[in-house]
Amino acid sequence: MMTQQQLPQWAKDYLHYIQVPVREPSQSYLKEMITAHLNRIPFENISTLLHYKKYHEEKKLVPDAKKFVKQLFQQDMSGTCYMLNSSLHQLLKQLGFHSRYTFLGGGHVALLVRLPGEEEELYVDVGNGAPFFEPIRIETDPGNVSEYGGIEVRLRPGDEFGTYKYYRYVDGTLLTDMDWSFDTKKIYQFDDFQPAIQKYFRPNGVFTSVLRCQIWQLSQKRSLSLVNNVLSIRYSNRKIEKHILNDRFEVRDVIENEFKLPKLPVEEAIEILEGMGINIFQEPTEKAEA
Repeated sequence: MMTQQQLPQWAKDYLHYIQVPVREPSQSYLKEMITAHLNRIPFENISTLLHYKKYHEEKKLVPDAKKFVKQLFQQDMSGTCYMLNSSLHQLLKQLGFHSRYTFLGGGHVALLVRLPGEEEELYVDVGNGAPFFEPIRIETDPGNVSEYGGIEVRLRPGDEFGTYKYYRYVDGTLLTDMDWSFDTKKIYQFDDFQPAIQKYFRPNGVFTSVLRCQIWQLSQKRSLSLVNNVLSIRYSNRKIEKHILNDRFEVRDVIENEFKLPKLPVEEAIEILEGMGINIFQEPTEKAEA
């Protein structure tokens, strides 16, 4: 078993941030980690906007868990699937799990994780804004359902062996714009995702033309989703509250007091969007929660 002392400092800090100790690799430990991760670390594109200019200068995104953890502590900033799942991937390997990437729909990165002594790989995803609070045994549990407060995700076998399809429902309605399939037989390195990352960072893209932040707060039986100036609060009993925020001061108040992310540089992200000609307060957005 890996001990606390044997871990690199960034991994110790990572575990400290999500408030999880070092344990023997197991399914229960994996579940503990990803639940804590989703409750402590947001899915957000503020970091995307702040790194937008640098990315277009360097033309490449490099996964760096040490930098990721530093950013968590200094700015409450995390990212979307590319940074969230690649950082967790590096942490899991340090802790003795076997982890590799999988690629959904040509644009979403998730993980396939194997426990010591087991052959079956489990689907793990902390970069989706979805209620994946435990690893999914897609091979032996084909009827799996990940659900919270009316958001439901099902991973179903495809037509060919080793292939699967992702279905997401919000309040019983299938989201048809998420046509994601993946093949577990394919092996990926992070650089295989660079063409998709280039599309991700294109001007007026899904994550370069809006402000987005989402987090789970299971202790309060709710999730929070901010899309531009609309705060959606979704409760475990499926009740939904929506609040229109009128200016950046109200956005700051929500980020600080509801999301509990006081260091997140949301004002800077709003200014970057304004520099692109996007006013998030112009009209309420009706986009679904992250």
